[in-house]
Amino acid sequence: MTSLISIIIPNYNRESLIAQTLDSIISQTYENWECIIVDDISSDNSLSIIEEYQKKDNRFKAFQRPIDSPKGANVCRNIGLEKAAGDYIIFFDSDDLMTKNHLERKLNLICSGDFNFAVTKTEYFNNPDNIEQIYYQCLFEFPITADHFIQKRICWLTCDPIIKSKIAKSIRFTEKNQSAEEYNYFVKLLLVTEKGKFKNQVLSLRRFHNESYQANLKSSIEIAKNNFNYYYDTYIEVKNYGNITKDSKK
Repeated sequence: MTSLISIIIPNYNRESLIAQTLDSIISQTYENWECIIVDDISSDNSLSIIEEYQKKDNRFKAFQRPIDSPKGANVCRNIGLEKAAGDYIIFFDSDDLMTKNHLERKLNLICSGDFNFAVTKTEYFNNPDNIEQIYYQCLFEFPITADHFIQKRICWLTCDPIIKSKIAKSIRFTEKNQSAEEYNYFVKLLLVTEKGKFKNQVLSLRRFHNESYQANLKSSIEIAKNNFNYYYDTYIEVKNYGNITKDSKK
């Protein structure tokens, strides 16, 4: 197992949290990785902390979003895809943690057959009251198809898959919306390939807090507008794919 894994992390104002995330990557049982962190022009000390990690371990590679580029995590992920040199891609978040065997288990899973991507699970590590639990729909009951994902019979989070680099780089995150980026990206992934594998195993630990874009949508009107925008933008992007069905278009 000598494959290089590229971990792509967008960062914005995570001065108090980013070190824990990077420490969880340093602790991985699988060591052949690069971690590309793209800072979204933070106003705190985030970038300095990331650069200190880069000085100590050259597997960390710090970049900053060009000031004339649009703002947002999706733009940073697209920059990370351009910089990535790995055989496989894993997207991760700047406030979450990896289990120690995260990379090893994901690599073993995608290499266990003729797969272009593989998906595991995430759970909250600081949510004792089980508020807003992560819901995977029927992920482990239905087969992996674009129809099932588009129509939300199955779903997963941004940090759950490992993807062959050639496939991951052929798709870009939408830069129009700050929310539901995983839906847009993975719809396009599944219209390119359905050769994936699920495993009901938790390898990512998500931090429960109120700073996400979704959590800051206050009114039902804002939520409705947001949902409409990301569905419609995705429809516009994929409507001419030859393999998208009428039901999924609808």
